[in-house]
Amino acid sequence: MTDPQPKNEVRRFRLTDLDRTRIGLFTGWRKAVGAVFDITAEPDEIGTFSGDLNFWASGYFVLSEASCSRLKLLRTSETIARSRLDHFGLRLIVSGSMAGLGGPQEIDAEPGDIFFIDLSQVVNLQASVRGGMTADITLWIPRIRLLASIGDEQALHGLGIKGGSPAGTLIGASLRSLAAQADRMSAQEMDALANGVIELTASAVSPMLERAATSGVPIPLASFVTIRRFIDRNLKSPELGPDMIAKNFGLSRASLYRLFEPVGGIAGYIRKQRLSHTYQEITTAEFANQRIGHIANRFGFTNVSAFGQLFRKAYGMSPREARAAKLKGSYPTLKADPGESASLSGWLAQISKS
Repeated sequence: MTDPQPKNEVRRFRLTDLDRTRIGLFTGWRKAVGAVFDITAEPDEIGTFSGDLNFWASGYFVLSEASCSRLKLLRTSETIARSRLDHFGLRLIVSGSMAGLGGPQEIDAEPGDIFFIDLSQVVNLQASVRGGMTADITLWIPRIRLLASIGDEQALHGLGIKGGSPAGTLIGASLRSLAAQADRMSAQEMDALANGVIELTASAVSPMLERAATSGVPIPLASFVTIRRFIDRNLKSPELGPDMIAKNFGLSRASLYRLFEPVGGIAGYIRKQRLSHTYQEITTAEFANQRIGHIANRFGFTNVSAFGQLFRKAYGMSPREARAAKLKGSYPTLKADPGESASLSGWLAQISKS
């Protein structure tokens, strides 16, 4: 899976056609991510998964270029303890979208946007939140190599830089150029250029950190991410709907509809989230003794026959079949494997020792 390289050349990893055929694209992609992220995805998302991965490693840095269809990337306290990685990722969203949480910090990134990931803190990110493919370029930096440039590195986790800003434009162009030239560089050249990207980023970020420290925490405007979290917390409420959400966030119905138009509308989004959470409870051992109709009713599906049709359309099986398959272990939890040396985590561990 890795190409043999002379000592002074950048090492390269890619998902090969053999990997895709031998173990399957989704499995190959997940294994290559290694212990950096745990992956969760619905059965239909696994079955239709599309993506690609490339890594380059110099003496001190790893650069990754990744694309994927819809799935969720997680770092829990268990993942952090298992992987023992102490790195930052400077991530540029090239296409698609990525949203979620970096610790308590909300992330809602679109093409051109940049944000930090601190692998010592929890992460919950949804790739392709608005559909389609999401592609990113990430420069992975050992913590010790960031400390010389940024003093308060703890505040970086989840911090975003908009792609349309001067800083975002410059940093994004630098990351794109680094990835475009990675196959032509020596390890020393990649180290020097990566250091330049870090210094440029530090110059842009330091004033942002200073302003945040002196001005207190600002009240965020309503966004797709904040409204989505509100929806998830209120899925069992019979009052949940456009009127309730618009009133809670001080939005007009027209503004709310425009915000959710890219994901099929607000009503469709609520229905999909209710279906997803119903699926989770139906297929969880904790609720195995509860009637499927009772679980569906808790999430607002009062017509059992109509619910069954919606469920089959979404997941390709009946609720009863999904429960049986899950309890038999057909859809195991997808945990990262820290033992894979030919993986992103293996490469990050190597640069930590440099």
